[in-house]
Amino acid sequence: MIQAAIFDMDGLLIDSEPFWRKSHIEVLGNYGFIVTEDEVRVAAGKRTTDQVAVWQERFGWEEPSNETVTGEIVQNVMRLVHLNGIALPGVYHIIALLKERAIPMAVASSSASDLIDVVLQRLNVQKDMEFAHSAVHEPRGKPFPDVFLSTAKRLGVAPADCVVFEDSLNGIKAAKAAGMQCIAVPEKPYDPAKFHEADLIVDSLEQLDWGGIKSLWQPEG
Repeated sequence: MIQAAIFDMDGLLIDSEPFWRKSHIEVLGNYGFIVTEDEVRVAAGKRTTDQVAVWQERFGWEEPSNETVTGEIVQNVMRLVHLNGIALPGVYHIIALLKERAIPMAVASSSASDLIDVVLQRLNVQKDMEFAHSAVHEPRGKPFPDVFLSTAKRLGVAPADCVVFEDSLNGIKAAKAAGMQCIAVPEKPYDPAKFHEADLIVDSLEQLDWGGIKSLWQPEG
């Protein structure tokens, strides 16, 4: 039965995936490397440093360092969050629904801790979360389950009693690898077949109610 809720952040709480795509494209472009929106979209849910390593291997550059490029991308996203960051539909609804039932909540994101803090403050939801945990501090990022397992341990809840809210394929794979229930809210348009590992797919957090969440532990039939 549900004992805790764990939220991804980018593309789930805040409409920041366009910021990430714009930032990867602009920063890499400044160094003469061209990537497309679709190529960045596939990387959604990964740690920035992991994806920069992919770009670095693909384009074969030695300088600037991974750390430099990652830092420039993250700083650009932070700037865009400050300017234009808004909560996605249903965020405040689902938080209120879980608070009413005293379900502890936490954020488990691939983003850097500084960016997580900026987003939660921008959305004014930091007070609703027990804590936020960044996959930057884990040996492996999503799609590996490390960030979710560490978050569950810190919450004091068994993985099987956690529900994860995710938008990306990498995040869904991480949640299921952790042995958790997972509700997917993919960015539109999306191919439902690609999100088959999720336990429930919805178009918006607005569509969720308590019965729908509980049903993940009480399948019909």
